[in-house]
Amino acid sequence: MFCVPNSSKHYSCINYLLIQSRQTSKIHWAKLKKKTTPKYKALNHFDDFYGSVFGNKWEPMRHAMHQRSKYVAVINNYGDPEETMEYLAHRGAHCLKNLMTVQQEYHNEYSPSKTKEDVQNSFNLDEYAEKLHSNEISSIYPKTNNLPEKLDYSDITGDNNDKKYQIKKEMNVSNKTLDQSIAEAVIDESRIIDPSMGLTSEALYQFLPATKLKGTDDWIPESLHYSFYSKAKDFPLTIEPETKLQYPEHLKVFTYEMDSEYTKFPEPKRCVTGVYNYYPMDGGSVLAVLALDLKAGDRVLDLCSAPGGKALVALQTLLPDIVICNDVSISRCNRMQRTFKDYLCDFETSNRWRERVLVKRVDGRVYEDDIGFDKILVDVPCTTDRVSMNEDENNIFRPDRIKERLKIPEMQAQLLTNALRLVKVGGTVVYSTCSLSPIQNDGVVHSALKNAFETYSVVANIKDLTMSMAGFSSTLQLGTGSAAPKYGQLVTPCIGANFGPSYISKLVRVR
Repeated sequence: MFCVPNSSKHYSCINYLLIQSRQTSKIHWAKLKKKTTPKYKALNHFDDFYGSVFGNKWEPMRHAMHQRSKYVAVINNYGDPEETMEYLAHRGAHCLKNLMTVQQEYHNEYSPSKTKEDVQNSFNLDEYAEKLHSNEISSIYPKTNNLPEKLDYSDITGDNNDKKYQIKKEMNVSNKTLDQSIAEAVIDESRIIDPSMGLTSEALYQFLPATKLKGTDDWIPESLHYSFYSKAKDFPLTIEPETKLQYPEHLKVFTYEMDSEYTKFPEPKRCVTGVYNYYPMDGGSVLAVLALDLKAGDRVLDLCSAPGGKALVALQTLLPDIVICNDVSISRCNRMQRTFKDYLCDFETSNRWRERVLVKRVDGRVYEDDIGFDKILVDVPCTTDRVSMNEDENNIFRPDRIKERLKIPEMQAQLLTNALRLVKVGGTVVYSTCSLSPIQNDGVVHSALKNAFETYSVVANIKDLTMSMAGFSSTLQLGTGSAAPKYGQLVTPCIGANFGPSYISKLVRVR
């Protein structure tokens, strides 16, 4: 049968063929179309990457991240705090400080004191790196004959000119070196990512084999970021346990216990003062502010502040003298100011707030200050895993944002490096993300510490918060074993306590 293009029979023929194809297929025709929207690209990427890193722990995380996220209620001290706390308590919510105190006492009495190294199993990221080094990221590892299996976080000792890494060779590798294997491989050099894409860092456009590269305009796996997960430690690095967490007296946070059937708070209401009675936010975000260990009179910088939730929590402690809220985006700064207006009485008219809360719009990587800060919060832009999995709008996995996504670890490391430079000696920097990626988490912390030492001679110690955050185990789930990072704490989503993901690393400058 022939179809005449300009006749009505042509269209009837096409419709007939379409109906036939729909009827003969066992799968509904609407499902035959490949799901290529950004959120599905993100999900495929996470399944491949996190599935290998976290093993069987990834599936329950994945399931939880597809469900409605859980929030805590930060009581507004500038509203009706007593009335609000009584109202939430009648709805079954509990004071986070009370839950933490009870759980910490139980932990201290019945659990032996353990450091992070005692409770963690080997991190699956090393196994994943071993699997990928021959087919995705072989050129990213240093060209040496020794291929490390585990990260060594012990202190470097001896003369600086003799920087030998004490790494146990426990891998079963072939007799051929990596250089020999690469030399013998047939490489399609036409598929090398072109530096003209705008990626200024050498580490971000290294060779990726053609079997994995689907085109420079398509998504590129995060294995390309492994150059930021350096295993070489040629700078001073110390991890110190922090056994106690100081909870601010005036910070009032309410939450529901893990596995509680009541998990949703009502909508915030206006108080007699005109501001909202509480601020809903993720529980992991509150931990980042608690890790700052704020003291009375502190000068605080929130380097990537918008939308202003963490800065608002810091102000609710009633401790800092000055909080500088910085963000490079005009729209996000405007949103942050609206948040302060909704929760701080007379924010726009009171001289007290003008002197205490300063909003600035500067690129955090080049932020300058002559005085220095006691505490700096670096809540960096990241892949925002939960949002990327569920929303297409403004998704970082959109094809037109690939260059931006590839630059994420580099940008994060630059932000944290600058914060380490700006903080006073003895001051605290807290680095946080809302990603599960060990590249954006531990990898960036390692890279920033190295850069700060080499560029500014800044030395900072890492505080191990494992013991001090044990009191939150009845409220949220912290990563353990293969899900536990080396340099910080990871709030992992689960159905019973669907917070996060949130990564928190505490650094104290010592030189």
